[in-house]
Amino acid sequence: MRSSLSSLSPIGGEGWVRGRFLAALLVATTILSAAPAPADDPEVPEKYVSVDEAKALVDKRQRVVFIDVREKPQYDDLHIKGAVNIPLDSMRGRLREIPRRELLVLY
Repeated sequence: MRSSLSSLSPIGGEGWVRGRFLAALLVATTILSAAPAPADDPEVPEKYVSVDEAKALVDKRQRVVFIDVREKPQYDDLHIKGAVNIPLDSMRGRLREIPRRELLVLY
C-alpha cells in the first residue's frame, strides 16, 4: 500500500511549486500596493536638454526662463545672463516665483 504522504512533501511536486508561486505573487502584490504614490506629479514631464539645445532656444529668441539652482555664491561667481537664482534647498518655498506658462531650464 502506497502512502499519500509523498503528495504532502514540501520538497518537489506540482502543488509545492504552485504554492510557492502564489506566495511570491502575494508578497509582490503587497509590496507594490504599499508603496507610496508619487507626490504631486508634474503637469508637464521634465525633459533634459543639452547646452546646445538651450543655446538654440535663446538664438531663436524663444522665451526661456533659466533658473540657476546652485547656491548664491556660485551664482554670483558666474551665471547665465538673466537667470534667476533659486537654490534647490529653497525651491519649495519659492515656487510662486517660478512662471507656470514659460519654458523653464533649470541648471
